[in-house]
Amino acid sequence: MQENSNRSIAINSIVMYIRLAIVSVCGLLYTRFSLQALGVVDYGMFAVVGGMVALMAISNSIMISVSNRFIAVAVGKGDAEATNRAFNVNLVIHILIAVSVVLLAIPLAHWYIAHYVNYAGDMHNVYLVCDISIIASAVSFIGVPYNGLQLARERFFVYCSTDVGAALLKLVVTWLLIDHFEHKLLIYALTMAFMTAYPTVIFILYCRHYFPEIVRFRVVRDLNAYWHVLKFSFGVGIGTLMGMVKLQGTQLIINVFFTTTVNSAIAVANVVNQFIQMFANNISKSIAPQIYKSYAAGNEDRYTYLVCLASRLTYLVMLMISLPFLLIPETLFGLWLDEIPDGTLMFSRLMIIDILIVSLNSGIVDLIFASGRIYLYQIVVNILVAASVICGFMSVQAGHGGESLFYCYIFFSVIIFFTRPVIMLRVVRFHIPTLIKESYLPVILVTLLTAPVFLLRHHINAWLLIFTAMLWYLAVVWILGLSTRERTAILNYAHDRISKKTL
Repeated sequence: MQENSNRSIAINSIVMYIRLAIVSVCGLLYTRFSLQALGVVDYGMFAVVGGMVALMAISNSIMISVSNRFIAVAVGKGDAEATNRAFNVNLVIHILIAVSVVLLAIPLAHWYIAHYVNYAGDMHNVYLVCDISIIASAVSFIGVPYNGLQLARERFFVYCSTDVGAALLKLVVTWLLIDHFEHKLLIYALTMAFMTAYPTVIFILYCRHYFPEIVRFRVVRDLNAYWHVLKFSFGVGIGTLMGMVKLQGTQLIINVFFTTTVNSAIAVANVVNQFIQMFANNISKSIAPQIYKSYAAGNEDRYTYLVCLASRLTYLVMLMISLPFLLIPETLFGLWLDEIPDGTLMFSRLMIIDILIVSLNSGIVDLIFASGRIYLYQIVVNILVAASVICGFMSVQAGHGGESLFYCYIFFSVIIFFTRPVIMLRVVRFHIPTLIKESYLPVILVTLLTAPVFLLRHHINAWLLIFTAMLWYLAVVWILGLSTRERTAILNYAHDRISKKTL
């Protein structure tokens, strides 16, 4: 059972990385094609509309993780009736969110457009694009519980294939738009809207075919069931809000005390930060459903192992992706940008250190969410996040450089690192020595043994340095970052695959 589950984690991770690679490449290309096809004015206008829609849809963003958690826990208990109940409670909430967004967002967006949007083209197009985008987003909200059910059942291929299909179609359409069609903005908006909404149709059809009993619609009359989900979402919302405060607060603080050049440096560094986090988050997303289900089933040994595995692998993957940006940032940024804003390299390094520290406890966060007892965690951790922003502001105000802001973030991330296990022990049963032995100790050893490659930075060619560093890193991870059981499982899997091909 556990061997099959571990193999499932590996397969899901591979599928997620294939998706990420295709979507990332397509994203870079269709952004370029979109700008060529629409021009700066229309592309900028669409970005403004997209920003408004994203702001109005923040409640749904919060509810995505909430739905996934409740449905996965219900699946883990093995009770089909409870799973159907959890699914329908979340479905009703998402339908209400979708209807509310349409009823509230359209008039609010029209008011904002009328008073604040400056556009040189036909304003009628702005309103039309806005309405199309809002309605498509509302349709996508309804698909969230269906997607949550697929993820709980670990049908990652369906989720990934819809994303890949959308990315490829966007790429083709935006490329065609460059030299074809008259009403480019309208066609572009309709394409983006269709790609936003169509996964919902796929998810509904798939779930109705494979999980008909779970998605059978019924009205749950117990108001406490809805209140329980909404109460949990409020706790999740605290974390989402503080994440936005930290992200936007950084730019605002820098803008007050420094020039916009420094803001540009931080913005560029943050793109790298998000890129690294995307790769690492795939590990967490692959393992989280099994943590939820193991906790719901009361399997303490299993969820302990998964928490350690998630924390360890998330850090190791993140460090692997970070190494090029830590070793040869000048070369990488030089390939990417014509002009590198002053401070970009320093800010990038500090951001990477911050997210590496945070990633060490990623499995703990999933387990706390699985327990449902998140308020203590959210309050304590987000007070510390807020304190890091305040500390950073005071440091910059005292005359220190912009980098002092990130030193404050790193300092408080270390405090949060030690705080999370303490909070976990208050809400769930867990053996901390196992976490230290199976997660913290291996990543510390891997990090220390990888550090010497930095001594070669000024002595060999940049690309040779990366090749050497990666080979050394992977060797160290194989020996110290993976357990004997995990190495054996990988070798057995490779042997099976080779044997099948030989036959």
